[in-house]
Amino acid sequence: MKAIDRQRLKSLMEREQKRFVDERPKSKALFERARKSLLGGVPMNWMMKWAGAFPPFVREAQGAHFFDVDGHRYIDFCLDTGAMTGHSPSAIISAVEQQVRRGITLMLPSKDAIWVSEELQKRFGLPYWQFALTATDANRFSIRLARQITKRPKILVFNWCYHGTVDESFITLGKDGVSKARRGNVGPRLILPSRRASSNSMISRRWSRRSRMEMSPVCWPNR
Repeated sequence: MKAIDRQRLKSLMEREQKRFVDERPKSKALFERARKSLLGGVPMNWMMKWAGAFPPFVREAQGAHFFDVDGHRYIDFCLDTGAMTGHSPSAIISAVEQQVRRGITLMLPSKDAIWVSEELQKRFGLPYWQFALTATDANRFSIRLARQITKRPKILVFNWCYHGTVDESFITLGKDGVSKARRGNVGPRLILPSRRASSNSMISRRWSRRSRMEMSPVCWPNR
């Protein structure tokens, strides 16, 4: 088998990185400006984890595509968690416009909240619902409720699954196989590997003092 030419790989990477920068002067300028007011030059720290020297700055998005400020068009394979049906669908734009005119920051219930909870009952078969503004808040609320009901302080999560920015969910397995909090986070140390099937016996042995298990239909990669 022919050996990999590491020097050629390095030169190709350098060429592509230079091309990325050269073709995105407006994004580069915005990134340099953003670094003076945004931590790391981005609104959320995981946006720094980009293959190029900086992330492209988005101008607009429609359907499965978005455009950066330099005019490049991209196919959006992520669609984030709030655009799973595509960016800027006309029906949602119309509904949002109508609601904004009626008010959106109320600290009281509305008739629409009842309709949504009744629809969720029909679709998922669960009797009671509560709303949250983010997935992080939803996880934080459910952890708090689970601890109150079970009187157990610890929770269990699967390795490298993303459950929002709740400290207790930022736990990972070290090289020695011991679970520990990721740098900058604190929380109870219990974790199961998600990249291979976890046995029922393992879960049962470790479940006795846990109030809740964090699981997702899809395991988000670590950002």
